[in-house]
Amino acid sequence: MSFRLRHQKHRRTFTPNQVVAYNMWRGRLLRDWTQDEAAEAVAPYLGTRLSAASWSAAERSVEGVRIREFNADELLALARGFGVPIGWFLTPPPVDEEIGLATPDAGREGLDPIVLLDALLGTEETLPYLEDVLAAYTGLTTHHVLIDPEGVALNLGREQPRMQDRLQSQVALRAKLVAEQAFGDVRRASATLRRLADVLDGVGEVIDETGSPDQVARTDTNDQEATPKRARRTRSERPRET
Repeated sequence: MSFRLRHQKHRRTFTPNQVVAYNMWRGRLLRDWTQDEAAEAVAPYLGTRLSAASWSAAERSVEGVRIREFNADELLALARGFGVPIGWFLTPPPVDEEIGLATPDAGREGLDPIVLLDALLGTEETLPYLEDVLAAYTGLTTHHVLIDPEGVALNLGREQPRMQDRLQSQVALRAKLVAEQAFGDVRRASATLRRLADVLDGVGEVIDETGSPDQVARTDTNDQEATPKRARRTRSERPRET
């Protein structure tokens, strides 16, 4: 689904609600569901079943004619129905779609989508607040239960959830997204850096054998300057013909 139109003079913008609508469509592609199947999957958590027409209208919010406003209850239901984190539905479209974020304080071109990702994943300044809140859940003890094929619940013992570990994963994800926004595909960039490191290692080995880079440079320069002098001296030493 591409949203870039030839007649548009300005960048297309999405409100956060339109981002959710876009991801409803993207989620159906991920699960290979029809609109009716998606509505069926979300119904137990939503408390009601959306008709295919209602689901379609919600997805068409991306067109900007009638934008559906989603509430927290609906976001939780969507997350549980599709089996993805709530934040998945608030993730902006891919960068190549060139979609700006429409907010009351944004201009005509919208804000950089990274603003939404900062609010979603946190920043160096805001993550400590989340960490303080999650710390309250670290001491809670829960039971790890496994249901075997015969439907019998097996108590595997107590475990303490490590919320900070989840937070570290979130920090790493944000760092990856920021790096990709600045440098593109991080995997390709890392491969390029590894090749560059190999080249520099080779240069370092040469320097270790021949001396410092300055010494090598001075040696080359002295050789170039000395050669003409030797050549001139050779010509002056030639015997004159009689």
